[in-house]
Amino acid sequence: MSVDLVAVFFVAAGLVAAGAFAAAWRRDLTAALAGVPLMFAGAGVAMVGIERFSAAGGPHLVGQEFAVLLAIAAVALVALGLGVSGREGSR
Repeated sequence: MSVDLVAVFFVAAGLVAAGAFAAAWRRDLTAALAGVPLMFAGAGVAMVGIERFSAAGGPHLVGQEFAVLLAIAAVALVALGLGVSGREGSR
């Protein structure tokens, strides 16, 4: 099975759309923050796909490094959301 760049972009767009829908649909801030890591995942998939199918020679690691950076930012955002929800629960 061969995967081309268009298929990678469709998967990335689906992740970004699902994250945006989840963030816009929720009324609570902490629940809306749950959609943001999905959007980060979509951006990471797009960057890895672009780097995988780029015409430049050499190691293709820039997209993967960017995806790891986005994953770290998503984990930090989830921790922030948990902190906010814990603070709201103590009121």
